[in-house]
Amino acid sequence: MSPSHSWLEDLFSLAIGVLVVSVAIVVLKQAGVLVGGVAGLALLIGRVFELEFGPLFFALSAPFYLMAWFRMNRVFTLKSLGCVGLIAWLSELLGQRIAIDGLSPMMAAVVGGVLCGLGLLALFRHNASAGGFNVLVMYCQERFNLRAGYLQMGLDLVILVATFLLFSAETLLASTLCIVLMNGVLGVNHRPGRYTAQPGLVRT
Repeated sequence: MSPSHSWLEDLFSLAIGVLVVSVAIVVLKQAGVLVGGVAGLALLIGRVFELEFGPLFFALSAPFYLMAWFRMNRVFTLKSLGCVGLIAWLSELLGQRIAIDGLSPMMAAVVGGVLCGLGLLALFRHNASAGGFNVLVMYCQERFNLRAGYLQMGLDLVILVATFLLFSAETLLASTLCIVLMNGVLGVNHRPGRYTAQPGLVRT
């Protein structure tokens, strides 16, 4: 396996990751299902205060880039910033043009959770992330050899607690399924040492 990707491979794969995550967010938002991480936090706050997802997602992700800039590879930081900006823009654009009728929360949870996991996996494997908690878990995986998917699942419990307090049991159940599937995809496919395409992610 080659130790690094070409710029064309990075561009192609990051574009796929951004598109897949954006579609997943559209599906989840239209069904009223929450996902984990900062995207889930943005969906949660957006539902409570009736705010647009895109700008909120970008704003909530911004503080994590200070950590990434000083403690991680700066190429990773710039790629992640670009991916977050594109996801924020594309999810809003697609949401205005795609309408899915008759989509149940549980079906949205399955489709959205798997798509989110696959999209994030594409970003992770090409030295990028979708910002927020992703930056933190990527740092912990590279620095402390912790599995990104399982660590993210622990952080996502905070989203589930808020969901339990604010929304219906159906929303909680669907959101739990979505988060479990998303992090299951990451936990199984993104283990420390299994795939090292960009060495030196964490600065020492």
